[in-house]
Formats: sequence, C-alpha cells, structure tokens
Amino acid sequence: SYSANATMSSGFGLRGGIGRCYPFWAEYKECLKTEERNDGGICMPSREDYFECLHNRREHEIVRAVNAEEKKQKEGGGSGGHGGGGD
Repeated sequence: SYSANATMSSGFGLRGGIGRCYPFWAEYKECLKTEERNDGGICMPSREDYFECLHNRREHEIVRAVNAEEKKQKEGGGSGGHGGGGD
C-alpha cells in the first residue's frame, strides 16, 4: 500500500550533501500528498523514476540488450553490418 506519510532517511548522501536519489523521493512524496486514487496510479511515473535511481533496472536491461545484440552480430560473421565500403 502507498502512504503519503512514508519517511526516508535524512536525505543526505554518504559524503554529505543531498543523496543522489533524494530529489526523486521528494518528488514522489509530494505527488503522494495529492494522490486521490488508492492504487497510487497517478504517482506511478514518479515512483518508477525513484526506483530506477535506486536500482538502475532499466539501464541494466538496455546494457544487456546491447551486449546481446553485439554478441549476435559477432557470431553472424560481421556481414550485413555498417561499413564495408565497396563499389
């Protein structure tokens, strides 16, 4: 369940200053204050941004996809790709 009263640590990073994900948390928390639906649907984009900052799942998925494509192209013998010149 979603709670507009959820708390987070101080918001300070390891070396002082604002933690790298705190701005995303603050945005999500402010959204929850105005959330009218019980399922948190209106604030879901803010929540996803906050969780992406924490866990980098989307970034990891993109890296895995790029690596898989590179491997696929290398196994294919390199033909059909860019370059090659020729007349």
